Amino acid sequence: MAVFNNFKRSFAELRNISCLAAVGVFIAIFVVLDGFGSIRIGEFLKINFAYLALATIGMLFGPSVGLISGFACDLVGYFINPVGAFIPWFALITALEGMIYGVFLYDFIPYKRDGSKSLKQYFLQYGKIFLARTSVVIICNLLLNTLALYRCGFIGNTDEGFWTLVAARIGTNAIGLGIAFLIMPAVLIPVRIAYSRLFAVKKAGQR
Repeated sequence: MAVFNNFKRSFAELRNISCLAAVGVFIAIFVVLDGFGSIRIGEFLKINFAYLALATIGMLFGPSVGLISGFACDLVGYFINPVGAFIPWFALITALEGMIYGVFLYDFIPYKRDGSKSLKQYFLQYGKIFLARTSVVIICNLLLNTLALYRCGFIGNTDEGFWTLVAARIGTNAIGLGIAFLIMPAVLIPVRIAYSRLFAVKKAGQR
């Protein structure tokens, strides 16, 4: 029930002009990072940081906005840099990624390091970030993205099965996941704090 209520509250965020403006900015950041924000390590490992923008949208505005924004990110990215035919499966996978971030991270509030919270509470709170990214990597990257690439003929051949391709991608995704564990808290926590302070200032100014 709480998850369903979060979807409703998230959808209501779309009536807020500040939400739409912020989402537009983060979609633009996603498109830029997706096109130019990749780092190649060796021949087989390519690290892309566009997911940080989508995770931020899910954290600030919830699963419904994350779902819509994920689809918009892929669509806008395609229109800016069209390579081949538009394949809606990849847009749907990106939409699911945005929704997953929203499910785990909506209402995420970083605890202050003042000793008022137990280590368990810190672990559970910041563990949401790690669970969100791990879920995205397993569900979207390893399974659905591999399946879409396989069905569209971009990877694999008649001699390779789907699970063989999944196994071949585990190593690179595991390395990327480890990097994400270091980067995501460093990015999301300051953004969450800054947004909360900005929102508090706006509310105080309206009184």
